[in-house]
Amino acid sequence: MPHGARQLRITITLVTALVVLGACIPGADGALGPPTFRFQSEGSGFVRLDLASVTAPSATFRVVLDAVNPNPVPIRLALLEGDLIVASVPSGRVRFVDGIDLPARGQGRLALDVTIAADALPALRGAFADALLGRPVAYRLDAEVGIDVIGVVQRFPRTTVVAGEVRSGLTLAAPTVRYDAAASGVRSVAFDRVVFDLAFHVENTGAVGMLVSAPDVRVAFGGRTVATVQILPTPLPAGGSARVVQELVINPTQLGAAIVADLTRLAAGQAASLRITLSGAWDLEVPGVVSRRIEATQLLDVPIE
Repeated sequence: MPHGARQLRITITLVTALVVLGACIPGADGALGPPTFRFQSEGSGFVRLDLASVTAPSATFRVVLDAVNPNPVPIRLALLEGDLIVASVPSGRVRFVDGIDLPARGQGRLALDVTIAADALPALRGAFADALLGRPVAYRLDAEVGIDVIGVVQRFPRTTVVAGEVRSGLTLAAPTVRYDAAASGVRSVAFDRVVFDLAFHVENTGAVGMLVSAPDVRVAFGGRTVATVQILPTPLPAGGSARVVQELVINPTQLGAAIVADLTRLAAGQAASLRITLSGAWDLEVPGVVSRRIEATQLLDVPIE
């Protein structure tokens, strides 16, 4: 490239940079504006609630935003930092510094997971109940915004970025039961008693931690009820599980000859197949927030082999 052309290109680049930099100066003609934000209700709201945790109670509120660039030049959202207010309660700090590129007159999406401050949890119990019952919860995000244009960051005064109401998708759902075959089995069979070790896992696949109990779980072999057991109130964290182990001492006259014969073969390590069924009602509770009873249902139905 000829020397003169190269000089002209450098001059044009410098002039362009100076124009953009000048646009970043607050008060200057043609100053760049901050992004505007649109709240996306889908995916937003409380996404995790674990007040029954055996360690530290916790909750997470997700804010999904579309950041819209009103300017005729591309910018980078470099900073969004402030506070989340839920149901009029200051609830947690928001800090987004990863950056997101926004094309001229374009937009980009970001999702912010806000950990609710521990000292705000008691004041938000009403909001947690509303979320679990499908009622709207008020929110507001007050924050300072910063944009980056060719390496220069301009910060804008703190303002309310978004505000409104949102319905969370949280539900208080029944746990599942998984039979622990390795820890279960017939220990002994005698003319006056059968001893069976029953082990199973109660699993919470949802995002709501809870206390779970079952006051009257009926155990049946081959369709014949042989015993009842209790699951005492047990903390079941979101996405977690608890192990239950019970020793059943059963009168053989409750079983019938065919079932006793199957259990005898199993106790001797011989092949046999017999179904075990658990059924009963669940009592579920988010402490101090909401409780629910799920009426009698089949909890487990698997073969013992």
